[in-house]
Amino acid sequence: MFVIQILGRPRLLLDGQPVQVVRRKARALVYYLAAHSSPLTREELLALLWPDLDRSAAQHTLRATLHELHKTLGNWLIIDKDSLSLAPQTEVDARLFDSRLSDPSADPELLAATVKLYRGDFLDGFSLPDPPEFDDWVAAERERYRRLARRGLATLADQYEKRGRFGDALDALNQALDFDLLQEDLQRSCLRLHYLAGDRASAIRRYEKLRKLLDEEMGVPPMAETQAMYEAIITDTLSSSSSNDVAADGPPQPRRSASTPRGRASAALPFVGRDAELKALRTLVSGHAGQLALIEGEPGIGKTRLAEELIRESGALIIRGAAHELEQSLPYQPIIEALRGLRSHPQWPALDGVLRRNLAPVWSAEIGRLLPEMAGTSFVHQRAISTPDDRHLWEALNQFLFAVSRQRPVIVFLDDLHWADASTLGMLGYLVRQAATEPIAFVGATRPFTPRSALAALLRALTGEGRLVRMTLSRLQPGDVASVARHLSPAYAHILAEWLTRTSEGNPYILAELVRHGRESGLLLAGGVVDLNALSASPIVPRTVHSLIQARLERLSEPARRILDAAVVVGREFEFDVVSRVAAVSETTVLDGLDELQTAGLICPLDGPRWAFDHSLTVEVAYREIGIARRQLLHRRVAEALEDIHQVRLDPVVGLIAKHLGEGNAPDRAAPYARRAGNQARRLAAWTEAIAFYQQSLAVADEDERTFIVRTMGDVYFLAGQIVRAAEAYREASTLARSRGEAALAEFLLGTALMFEEADLAEFMYGMRPLFEGADLTEVVTHFESAEALYREAGPISPKMLTQIKNALGICAARRGDLPRAVAFFRAASAAVQGTGHHAATLVYVVLAQTNLASYLRVLDRPDALEHALSGLRLARENGLLAYQPHLLSNLGEIALADGDLEAAGKYLTEGLDLTERFFIPYPIAGLMANLGRLAERRGQTATAVHWLSRALARADAMGTRHLAAQIRLWLIPLLPPTAAEACMAEVRTMAERQGRQCLLEEIARLEAKGLGARS
Repeated sequence: MFVIQILGRPRLLLDGQPVQVVRRKARALVYYLAAHSSPLTREELLALLWPDLDRSAAQHTLRATLHELHKTLGNWLIIDKDSLSLAPQTEVDARLFDSRLSDPSADPELLAATVKLYRGDFLDGFSLPDPPEFDDWVAAERERYRRLARRGLATLADQYEKRGRFGDALDALNQALDFDLLQEDLQRSCLRLHYLAGDRASAIRRYEKLRKLLDEEMGVPPMAETQAMYEAIITDTLSSSSSNDVAADGPPQPRRSASTPRGRASAALPFVGRDAELKALRTLVSGHAGQLALIEGEPGIGKTRLAEELIRESGALIIRGAAHELEQSLPYQPIIEALRGLRSHPQWPALDGVLRRNLAPVWSAEIGRLLPEMAGTSFVHQRAISTPDDRHLWEALNQFLFAVSRQRPVIVFLDDLHWADASTLGMLGYLVRQAATEPIAFVGATRPFTPRSALAALLRALTGEGRLVRMTLSRLQPGDVASVARHLSPAYAHILAEWLTRTSEGNPYILAELVRHGRESGLLLAGGVVDLNALSASPIVPRTVHSLIQARLERLSEPARRILDAAVVVGREFEFDVVSRVAAVSETTVLDGLDELQTAGLICPLDGPRWAFDHSLTVEVAYREIGIARRQLLHRRVAEALEDIHQVRLDPVVGLIAKHLGEGNAPDRAAPYARRAGNQARRLAAWTEAIAFYQQSLAVADEDERTFIVRTMGDVYFLAGQIVRAAEAYREASTLARSRGEAALAEFLLGTALMFEEADLAEFMYGMRPLFEGADLTEVVTHFESAEALYREAGPISPKMLTQIKNALGICAARRGDLPRAVAFFRAASAAVQGTGHHAATLVYVVLAQTNLASYLRVLDRPDALEHALSGLRLARENGLLAYQPHLLSNLGEIALADGDLEAAGKYLTEGLDLTERFFIPYPIAGLMANLGRLAERRGQTATAVHWLSRALARADAMGTRHLAAQIRLWLIPLLPPTAAEACMAEVRTMAERQGRQCLLEEIARLEAKGLGARS
C-alpha cells in the first residue's frame, strides 16, 4: 500500500515504510500529483516546476525526474505518453479529508475521524526555492484546507450539541479556535455550550477573556449579539433553543449582491460639463504625440469619470492602474496593478501569444522581475539583468507596450498620481518620451500637489519638453446640473435642479451622493417623480464630501462596520481572506458584511474574491474615522494575516508587511521586513523607495545589521548618482565597522568615502577624458592599501573585494596622473575575478575595470585599448549594464578616430549618443558630442564641428565637469574666429592659473605658439 500524507509535514509510506526521495523537485511532483485526483498533463507539470527552462531542457529534466521516481515507486506512479498520475489505490489523506468534508457525514464519529486527518498545515515545512508558482499553489491550498478544517470542526460541534454532548462540542470548537481565538461567532457558541452544560461560571470567564482579547487585539467591544448572549447568561434567561452560529450546510462562498449595483452612483448620471476636456483627450489619443494628458482637480471633481468616458468610447486596449495613499512606499505599485489588470483582460491569452513571439527574452525577463506572475507558462523566460538598472526596467516596459500597441492602440491610465512613488513617476516620464511614434496614449489624474513633490518635478520636466497637456476641472455650472435634473425628472427639473445646485455647489461627487440620498430617502421616486413635501421638509444635507461619506457610514450595521474598518486598513483594494482574518469574524459574517457594503454602494466586486472601494475618498474618510490606537491594532492584524497567508512565499508582500507593521507602531517587527523590501526595491532600481525601507529597518537594527544596512545605503546612493550622500553613508558605515573590530572593512569604506569626497570624481569613475594632474590622494590610497593588507592577513581575500580595491586604487592613480600605475591596477582588478565566471556580484566591477583600461590605454596610445573596449562592451551588452555602454562606445569612437577609420568612429559615437539620450545617462553625453565634433573636424566639416563642440561645452559646463570643459575649449579654439578664440583661451587660462593646472598652461602655450587664441 502506498500512503501519502500531505496534511502536516509530508510523508511517503510504501508498505508502512518511509520512502526517501532525494530530489526536492521530485518530491514536489509527487505531492502535486497526490493533491489531484485526476491525471495531470506533462505540460502542466513543466509549467509549474521548470518554467525558467526552455522546452527541450525542461522536458529532459522531467524525463530524468520520472525515471528516478519510477525506480523508487514502481507501478504506483503511472506514466502515460501525455499525462501522469498515481495509481488509484494510492491513499492520500488530503483527498479523503476534502471529499468527506465536501458533504459532511451526520455520524459524528466518522466526522471526528475525518478532522483528525488534519495533522497540520498542508505540506507544512515544505517549499521550493524556485520557481514561485509551486509555492503560490501551496499557499492557496494551505488556506483552503485550514478553512475546511475550521468548518469541519464547527460542523462536528453542531452534531455533538444536537446529541447533548456539550463537552465534546466544546472540545471541537476549542480546536477550531486554535486557528484564531478572535472568531467571535465560535466564541459565542462556546458561551452557549458552557451555559447548556450547566457551567455558567465558565461562560462568564470566557466572555471576560474574549472582551479583554478583543480590546487588546482589535480595539473593539464584543458584538451586540455576543453582549446580548452574555446578558442572557448572567440573568439566566438564555433559551436552550437559541440559534447555533456555527452550523453550516457547506462552505460559504463569496457572493455578489443581487440588488442593482450602486457602487458608482455617478455612472448612472449623464456625463455633463466636460465636452471640451473630452475633446482634448480624444485629440491626444488620436494623435499619439508622445504626451501625457493630466487631468487635475479637487477630490470628487470627476477626474476618473472623464478618463472612463474616454476609455469607454476609444476602442483601445486599456492598461489601468492607480496609486494608493497607503502604498506610497512600494515601488512601481501602480504599474504592477496595471499589468495585473491586463492579465485578467479577456484578450490576454491572444496578447500573451503575440508577446511570446515579438518580445525579446531579455525584456520579458525584466517584466517578470517587476511582476513575477507575468513570467507565466507561455511568457518567454530568461535570466533577468543581474545588476539593478532602472533604465533597463523602464525600457522593458516600453518594449512591452510597443509590442502590444502593434496589435491594438493602447491607453495607459494612471489614477491618483499625487500618491505615486518616485520610481513610478520616473518610469512614466520615460515611457511618455519614448512613445512619440507609437499608438500609445498616456492619461493621468491627480489632486492638487505640493511644488516640491516628485510629481511636480516630473511635470516641470515634461512641460519644458512640450510633452504635457494639463486640464484642470472646475465645478459643474448650474446649466450642467440642470441637465442632470432633467435626466432624473423632466417634470420637476427646475425645482430639483435648484436643490441639487444649491446643495452640491457643482461638485460631481456630492451631486451623485445627493441623488443617492434622494433615492434612498424617497425624495426621488420611480418614473422621475419628486416628493415635493419631502424635499421641502428635508433637513439641510451636509455640503462637504467628508460629511456625506460619514453619514453613509453611520447607517451601517455593527458587523458591516467591522468589515469596513478591516478593509480600509488593508487598502483601496482588498481580498476576502485578508479581511476575514483581520475582522476576526466568521466567513458568513464577512460575506454578509460585504453584501451590505456593496448594497450601500461603498464597494464593488473585482475578479475573484476581491473587492475595491467605490472611491479613494471613501477609504480616506473611513480610515480617519478609526481611532489611532485601534487603527494601529488593525495594521498589525493585516501584517499578521499577510504573514500567515503568504508564509510559503513572503517576498511579494514584504513591503506591505513592513508598511503595516510600521503603521501599527511595531518597528522592531517591521525592521526585518523593511530590510527585505529595501533589497527588493534595490533589485528593481527603485532607489528612493529602497533608501526609505533601509532607513525604516535601521530603527531597531543591532550593530551587525546597522553596518551592513548603512553600507548598502551608500551603494544605493552611489547608484542613484547622489555622490555626497553616498560618501556620508560610507563614512558612517566605516565608523560602525571599526567599532565592531572590522578594521579591514572600516579602512575600505573610509577610503571609498574620501575618494567620493574628491572633486571631479565623476570624470575619473567612468574613464572620461580628463586632464591628468598630480593630486594629493595619499590618505585615500593609504586606507585602500591598509584594507587590502588587513584582508590578506585574515585569510584569502574575496574576488569581489579585491576587484573593488584594485579599481579604487586605479582611479586614485589616474587622479594623481600616474597612468601606467593606474593601468596596472585596472589589470589587477580584472584578473582578480578571472575564473569566477563573471558572477553577478563582481560583473559590474569587471566592466568598470575594462572601461577604465580602454580609456587610459587609449590616452597612452596603447594598441590593446581596442581589445579592452570591445571586451567591456560585450560584457555590458550581454548583462544589460547600460550605464557603461556609452563610455565604451566613446572609447571605441576615439580609437577609430585615432586610427583614421572615420566611418567606424561615426558609427560608435552615434550609437553611444543615442543610448545616452534614450536612457538618460548624463555623464558621457558631453564627451560623445565632443568626439563627434572632432570627427567632423577630421572630415573638414568646420561648421558641424563647432556645432557639436559647442553643444558638448554647454553640457560639460552644466554638469560641472571642469576638466572636460577645459579640454573642449582647447579643441574649439582652432575652429573659432580670432576674437572668440581669444575669449575661449582666456577662460581656460584663468581656470588653469587659479587651480595650478600646469598641463593646461602647457597646452595653452602650444596653441599660442601656433598663433591660435593668442592675446591681441
